[in-house]
Amino acid sequence: MKKILLFVFLLLTFLPGIVSAEPKDNLKAAFIRNDHLWLKIKDKEIKITDAGYIRYPKWSFDGSWVAYLKGAKEGDVMDLWLYNSKSNRHIKVKENVDNNFQWSPSENTIGFQVVKNLFILDTSQLGLFIPISQNIENFSWLPTGSGLLLSTKKSPKLDSDIILSKVILRKNEKPIINHFYTIKLDKDEIFVSTSEFKWSSDKKWISFLLIPTASLSADGNTLCILSANGKTFQMADEMLNESAWFQWAPYNGLLGYVSGVGREATINKRMQVLNAPSMKNVILTPRGFVDRDLTWQNNRTVVVSRSRENGSGDLDQRAMPSLYKISLSDNKQTQITVPSEKDGDFRPQIVKNNLFWIRTDRNNAHVMISPTYSMREMLWIKDISLGSSYYEKWSWDEVFSLYTGR
Repeated sequence: MKKILLFVFLLLTFLPGIVSAEPKDNLKAAFIRNDHLWLKIKDKEIKITDAGYIRYPKWSFDGSWVAYLKGAKEGDVMDLWLYNSKSNRHIKVKENVDNNFQWSPSENTIGFQVVKNLFILDTSQLGLFIPISQNIENFSWLPTGSGLLLSTKKSPKLDSDIILSKVILRKNEKPIINHFYTIKLDKDEIFVSTSEFKWSSDKKWISFLLIPTASLSADGNTLCILSANGKTFQMADEMLNESAWFQWAPYNGLLGYVSGVGREATINKRMQVLNAPSMKNVILTPRGFVDRDLTWQNNRTVVVSRSRENGSGDLDQRAMPSLYKISLSDNKQTQITVPSEKDGDFRPQIVKNNLFWIRTDRNNAHVMISPTYSMREMLWIKDISLGSSYYEKWSWDEVFSLYTGR
């Protein structure tokens, strides 16, 4: 008996990762159900709003605030609101806000666009909006939270150059805006904007999309890689305008992305990994299949949402995806979820040793969860609203946001 007790003690002492990986431990999410904002904290679900049409919930860096867009009904102009989970208070920020609003990675300050004007707001000084710049196309916070990187067009001409600038924030003083890099365009290169910017984990590289006019963007955008010192720029590939479809590995300069032109997500979509220093890439999707979502489990393992390639018949009749795990070391590819024939598994994410994904039959959607060390899927959130779908490309960030616990 003493030996058994000693074994249990040692197991609890030296294997904390297994013990702490239970799905209910220290996890929380914001999600949309019936167009209202809800929170899931451990095992408890809390309804936060009871009026309006809510989309794009986003957590602040410390998890005390949730930002979201609210309109009277679907299709209306959306306003930016903040919810404080400690005081249970809602604050209306601004009207007509673009869905690329972003929290600072280091403090409870939010950046947002009203048309093409960029503002920031510190939640410790609600109502004090700091104007940053006008006529911008897009922006992201610098990894340190000390400023922002933004894109502007040199002139209204479609083929004019795109200017990237760094904004350095200063307390009680006007921000300093410095030129960072100019993307020079030829007359036949029509790019009107950029996506948000994403830094590699070592902060040496920046990835983003060059976006053409709206009709062209539906079928293809250009994935770009820029060194953080502004000395190396590469147009790497073409892909759809989906932010979740390009992600850096957690510990090095590997960029995973879903490539392929054409607006249909069930045709010509390939998972690739690019090595930023060498700019060499490898295709991981086997012939006859498409990948349309991804997440990194670690430096050498990727999880993708994969289905058979199919361009015929109605969209609703095309095969739904399952999740596959890919080992970059030996290219071993293993199916890890087996949904029913009518269901598909989308938007894998990994937080605190747990794999999350969204399972849908195109009419209903649920959040699933499993420990990463041993696939044991469970239902975590039942019945969330559907993200918008365009030719089977689903925008799940509209309706679901995990707190990553940075």
